[in-house]
Amino acid sequence: MRVSRTLLLVVLAALLLGCEEDVAGPDPFQYPYSMWGVLNPLADTQFVRVFPIEPLLEPGRPEPLDVRFTSLDLDTGEERLWRDSVFVDSTGQVGHVFYAPFRVAWDHRYRVTITRDDGAATWAEVHIPERALLILEEPDTTREVILPARIEGEARNLIQSEVEIYVSYVVGFSPPPIAVPIFAFYRHYIPFDTNLRRTVDGWTFAINLTRSYYPVFGSVTEDSNFIVDEGIRLLTVTFRTVVADDAWMPPGGVFDPNVLIQPGTMSNVENGFGFIGGGYELSRSWTLPFEVVEQTDYLPNR
Repeated sequence: MRVSRTLLLVVLAALLLGCEEDVAGPDPFQYPYSMWGVLNPLADTQFVRVFPIEPLLEPGRPEPLDVRFTSLDLDTGEERLWRDSVFVDSTGQVGHVFYAPFRVAWDHRYRVTITRDDGAATWAEVHIPERALLILEEPDTTREVILPARIEGEARNLIQSEVEIYVSYVVGFSPPPIAVPIFAFYRHYIPFDTNLRRTVDGWTFAINLTRSYYPVFGSVTEDSNFIVDEGIRLLTVTFRTVVADDAWMPPGGVFDPNVLIQPGTMSNVENGFGFIGGGYELSRSWTLPFEVVEQTDYLPNR
């Protein structure tokens, strides 16, 4: 599963597909709500999706829930009241996304609580990670082309790390007399969590650009229109990861949607189901000189 470009959908994209089935746990109806979301210190607005836990799965009414939803900064005591945003999906199901326009603070602890009109409440506590920096170092071309990088700062938990190799290749030419190449584009993703190494100051990793060519070439050759003699042009190399709080720990360390949708599998929600995480995405791309790319089997993007 790839990292989402919107952190709210990181991992939770798969989880939310199964939220309507939260009622399938042992004696779930004792709890009032299920909550899912991410508090992101880089976002101007925070979002949490809420599901009332009811005995019957019904479409619901397209009107705000009669509840009070708040977030409390446990370090400063500042409390904010959130609003309900109601939507109806393509199947007619009514959804509730609560939101508040503010930025959560680095390394602060928050409690988000939803309270029903009868006083029943569901809540979760979230620790926002500290800020980290992703630093790209100069390529090492001693033998193969290696792209070293490091992450500085107190990033204790990195998840869903990946490398994206973005390339283009020729699939034909325009009619003569000009004969301009016609390009297709391909993005190749390499899971990278296991390639990160913890250091005293953060994390280090290195991307072997030379060896990345072979799986890219294998995938591109599946396109029958690929003109092999024209080669593969390297456009960008991008690294992404999510700096997450310590609660993002699925069973066995694997983000398997089929496992995570089961109620209580990975949950920090009290008196309810779900997961409220704290985290943000780090992402940077290399701009490589032509002479570096030419030391691999890729072609520079001239």
